[in-house]
Amino acid sequence: MFEAKEIIHQNHHWISLVFLAILIFLTWAKVMYKDRLLHTASLFIANKYLFIYFNKEKNDILNLFQFLFFMVQILTISLVFYFANNLWQFSAKLNAFNGYLLLVAGVGTYFCLRYLIGLFLAEIFNIKNKYNRIIYDKVSYFNNLILWILPFLILSAYANIYKEFFLKITFIVLVLLLILRYVLVLANNKKLIVNNLFYFILYICALEIAPLAIILKLTI
Repeated sequence: MFEAKEIIHQNHHWISLVFLAILIFLTWAKVMYKDRLLHTASLFIANKYLFIYFNKEKNDILNLFQFLFFMVQILTISLVFYFANNLWQFSAKLNAFNGYLLLVAGVGTYFCLRYLIGLFLAEIFNIKNKYNRIIYDKVSYFNNLILWILPFLILSAYANIYKEFFLKITFIVLVLLLILRYVLVLANNKKLIVNNLFYFILYICALEIAPLAIILKLTI
């Protein structure tokens, strides 16, 4: 006797739609801002563009270019967490498309909460200009990081063999780029940080640790 077994296929077509949305946002940024997308992709190597664009936009950091990259950041980082959860199974409720939407909401809330808390503290301590300088560097380098990690993420998503291997390579590259990002931010602003060490420590505690703890508490 043959025993009937139910075969469940997990649908990943929505992942292609996510990559398509990311491509649309990047194309929009390329059309609207010409060469800036290329300059952003090379910030780890040539940071001169970082200072050029900051001098142009220091009074208008929240612009269309940054908004488009903000959407790319949320979609990409949420995919990274989604693949990490699939690989290591941190939480069953983060599987499938509904889990990805939850991750998008969590990542978006974290970024927004961190920025608003930082802006609030900067206003209280009258260090808005210093805050804008460091935030601009961090956001710009993070935009660069996203562009570097996307090819690894696409390869991991569509690899038919050695999928787990490619995922682990993607996570390793991401961690290395995050470390490089922090090193570059510290190097670019070392004088500013040394002269305002108290505020920098406050920044680390209030903006890097507290929002993450709140989001983890709400989502896990």
